[in-house]
Amino acid sequence: MRFFREKRIRERHFGKTPDGWNIALHRIPQRRVDNGHPPVFLCHGLGANRYNLDAPGDSSLAQWLWNQGYECWIVELRGAGESSRPRRGNDLEWDWTFDDYVTQDIPTALEVIERVTGHKQVHWIGHSMGGMIGYAYLLSQQPERIRSLTTIGSPSFSRLGNRFFDRILGLKTLVKQLKRLPYEGTGAAIIPTMPLFRETFGRLVTNPRNISNRDLMKMIYLIPSDLPTSLLMQLADWYSEGGFTDVAGQVRYCDELDRIKTPSLVVAGAVDRLTPEEEITHVYESLGSEDKELLVLSRANGCRHDYGHIDPVFGRWASSEVWPAIRDWIASH
Repeated sequence: MRFFREKRIRERHFGKTPDGWNIALHRIPQRRVDNGHPPVFLCHGLGANRYNLDAPGDSSLAQWLWNQGYECWIVELRGAGESSRPRRGNDLEWDWTFDDYVTQDIPTALEVIERVTGHKQVHWIGHSMGGMIGYAYLLSQQPERIRSLTTIGSPSFSRLGNRFFDRILGLKTLVKQLKRLPYEGTGAAIIPTMPLFRETFGRLVTNPRNISNRDLMKMIYLIPSDLPTSLLMQLADWYSEGGFTDVAGQVRYCDELDRIKTPSLVVAGAVDRLTPEEEITHVYESLGSEDKELLVLSRANGCRHDYGHIDPVFGRWASSEVWPAIRDWIASH
């Protein structure tokens, strides 16, 4: 499937976390003209990698923003892409949680960006879990390092609930017996059934009207990364308990969103089956920032079609209907 990949010039930088993981950052080459803005920091979602926000072809939000004049860095969290992962011969384990992303990977990544660019602040763009990490970082780490926050389909788990999740939760006992979910590479098996997948299970992550077969194939082939069971169990607990927390359950991020004062753009898909509009609207209303905006991607708001979960970062019309709003938000902050 090499035709999905294309050669692009990306600088690769690595930072080592206090607990021994190398975190990869991919920088679109430094701009010759500095527009005065801090770099844009793009954080992928659950079970994904850099291609989530920097896909080949015309589907790269990072490349589009770079073309608009912004310095862009795409992080790969532990276990994803070119970052460290447990392998034979190293001492790393499939045992990390959401907390490790927040307290280890992100501080390390931001230190790398500061060392290379001199900027202490970034504009954060997070898709799905990448936005949730942004919320948790602002609540527990160094909020002054984030100039603005853009989250896309990023829930608090306060109002999630559907039959699919309920059925998946029933497999908790079985999954618990595994160290990891071998998610990477599954896309190759799905590609031959793409027309059927697109109109059935594909609807969980996208509105098929907003994405071509080729782009959907590209997404499911390039993006999936293996996940540790420890992280999946943490998410299952959030779903059962109605809110996302630290691993000890002592810090309920979902109940403290009012402490976030950072300017925040919250993006929701009108037919997002993973993170419904009602849930994202609740997150928006809970944020404590006086400078915040909710963008619901729907036909009622001028889009060609209602948007699902990945459409805002991967859809065929995202570059004209979604990304300009993100650019304008960054430009105004």
